[in-house]
Amino acid sequence: MREDGRSPQRAVLPMDGGKKLHTGRRAAVAAVAGGLVLAVVATGATPAFAAKKPVIPSQSQVDQANAAAHSKAAQIGETEAQLAAANAQLTTLNNNAEISVENYNGAMAKLADAQQAEQAAQLELTVATQHRAAAQIAMNQFAADSYRGSAGVSQLNALLTSGSPETFVDREAALAAVSRHERSIIDAMKQTETAQRQAQQAANQAVADQQKASDAAAKAKDAAVAAMNAQAEQVSQIKDSQAQLQAQLAVLKGTAKNLAAARAQGLAELAAEQAAARAAAQAAARKAAEDAKKRQQQLASQGGGGSGSGGSGGAGGGTTGTPVDLVTPGTGTSVSSASQRATAVAFAQSQIGIWYRWAGAGEVGPTVTSSGTQNLPGYDCSGLTMRAYQAAGISLGHYTGLQWDEGMHVSRDQLQPGDLVFFATNTSDPGTIHHVGIYIGNGQMIDAPQTGEQIGVHNAFRSDYIGAVRP
Repeated sequence: MREDGRSPQRAVLPMDGGKKLHTGRRAAVAAVAGGLVLAVVATGATPAFAAKKPVIPSQSQVDQANAAAHSKAAQIGETEAQLAAANAQLTTLNNNAEISVENYNGAMAKLADAQQAEQAAQLELTVATQHRAAAQIAMNQFAADSYRGSAGVSQLNALLTSGSPETFVDREAALAAVSRHERSIIDAMKQTETAQRQAQQAANQAVADQQKASDAAAKAKDAAVAAMNAQAEQVSQIKDSQAQLQAQLAVLKGTAKNLAAARAQGLAELAAEQAAARAAAQAAARKAAEDAKKRQQQLASQGGGGSGSGGSGGAGGGTTGTPVDLVTPGTGTSVSSASQRATAVAFAQSQIGIWYRWAGAGEVGPTVTSSGTQNLPGYDCSGLTMRAYQAAGISLGHYTGLQWDEGMHVSRDQLQPGDLVFFATNTSDPGTIHHVGIYIGNGQMIDAPQTGEQIGVHNAFRSDYIGAVRP
């Protein structure tokens, strides 16, 4: 076999069937015939079938490409474990974000209570101030009367100028009454001042409570923002990692596949070329043998005959190519009708496609979308369910912890469209509830999932399902 994969061509000279060739002209005929056959076989087929050698990747190149792809696949296998851990961390971050948002909602509810307490204290302070002003006016009036001689400062003069004992007694009684009136005004003023101080203390306490609630709300909000930012960054990193690994593997697989295909095609072309060359060589050998036989017969006939024997010959090719190949259901009270629940479901369906926004209830605010953070309307999970039932005329709190207690608990087999389904980090502890959706039937719910995702239809019976409530 030559270096180009082609088999060397061999020629078989015509023999005498085991007898010696005759001397003289017959020997010359045999020599000429043999020379013709050899010349034709050796040179006749080469020009007709000469072709450019196919470019065939070596088997080592194919093996190296496959090894590179397998190595990258192994790296991806190792990375998948890291990716799974990152996804688990992403889920944790999402749960933390939901919890932080719900903490913010709860703090805002406390802040509203503190504001109401402050307003009540302010009202009491206003009333006390009015009473004090009235008492001050009365006191000022008494002082003015006294200055003009009608109050206790002129008691001695009134007694000394009485004309008779009876007049003296009458004046003494009158002055005593005036004195009692004076004391009552002073007492009223003192009571008013006491009430004012109590109202002021209540107002101060309300302000302090409000400040604590505001601080708690601010911390909850900061925690939610930090969790959201961390989550968005983690999502971006995971998506980038996935895209890079998949792109690298696709390139390596493509390279290995292309090399293998090129090698198979090249080998097939070479095999076909070798087969064609062998067939051509065999045909040329047969024709040369026939021409030599005719020439031998002609020479023998010209030489006067004689017995002779013809030989048989053939050409053989070389080697041939190798083929290639938690809570008890029923507790609590439901105030919603079937039509109201249908209205709530219809509202939720109308919001499908709107982006999730922490602490959102449909208002415009910073919202993380596939195009980055934009000022758009958005909902968190409890904000969506609150607005859905608000559309049906039923008021719910903007807080999963409140909504869990705002209705009748129902078992999973009693679920009806419009019921609220809840999810918790510990399905034995309602205190860990962090997500809520609105059930629409067939094991599906509509919910606002998490930052960076849109309101949509999802599985209602996740592994963290804790129970359901009919508002």
